[in-house]
Amino acid sequence: MKNIKKPIIISGIPRSGTTPLGKVLSSIEGFSMIYEPFNVNQGIIDVKFNYPYPGKNISVQEFQSIFNSLVQFKSSFKKGYLKHDSFIKRIFKTFFGNESSLSYFKSKKSSSLKQLIIKDPFLLFSSKELCLNHKVIICYRPLLPLAASFKRMKWDFKEFEDLVNFFPLNSIKSFSLQCSDKISSNVIGAIRFYELFHNYINSINPNKNLYFFSQHKFSTNPVEEITNLLNYLELEISNEIIQISESLNKGRNSQIHLPGKKIQHDENYNKRYSNEYYKLVLTKEEIDLINLFVAEERFELPTFGL
Repeated sequence: MKNIKKPIIISGIPRSGTTPLGKVLSSIEGFSMIYEPFNVNQGIIDVKFNYPYPGKNISVQEFQSIFNSLVQFKSSFKKGYLKHDSFIKRIFKTFFGNESSLSYFKSKKSSSLKQLIIKDPFLLFSSKELCLNHKVIICYRPLLPLAASFKRMKWDFKEFEDLVNFFPLNSIKSFSLQCSDKISSNVIGAIRFYELFHNYINSINPNKNLYFFSQHKFSTNPVEEITNLLNYLELEISNEIIQISESLNKGRNSQIHLPGKKIQHDENYNKRYSNEYYKLVLTKEEIDLINLFVAEERFELPTFGL
């Protein structure tokens, strides 16, 4: 086994900057990132569903076994075929792998690996277990732009019906929300995810291994947000890191304010506007619903790790 430090986990709400943050940290010499190994479509073979919640939908022992095998580079990965994959893409995945397996083998074969990073939003509900022994970075984002991103990508939070059973039902107000011709199921899904996220995070006892990373602050002031994180991780702040952070946010065209349709990680548009384009995506009814929901629930993060 490689002589490396305990892995750093990057998780949090989907569409909250986990991928660009992973790119920044994995650009450090000796750092390497495994991309979404707990993604049920393309990750570890032993992973049977998204969002494992140790002690709830998976035993603590089984989760630890799967995680430890990953860190020890003893895992096997799925081919990761998707319905919309072209024939050429399926051939590529058959012989070379998918984004998750390729990142895994790259890290495994690295001769200079000193620090492993595991970037995976699907580990969010495993944070309580993971932060007992590892540093876990939780990325978060305001609900309005999060809902717009879900809607733009046509994402529903289908796992809600299973995960909500592990929370006190009287604490989940979004359970009764219904979509309509003016309120999409994607927006309802984002609200439900946001509520479960806050309920779960606030159930974790204060822990120095848990750090909250603001996608909003990173989009408007990337240098400050990255500097704060690197100070927490006790890592050097280099000019290269600053340049990468700034370039990831600016995009290839600083004039583009809206990402392309269904493009998960659009490298062209200016990320400074990532929390403003919701006005172009959401209906008035969706915006009103979200504002009312946030005002009533008064979502707050724990003060530790901020």
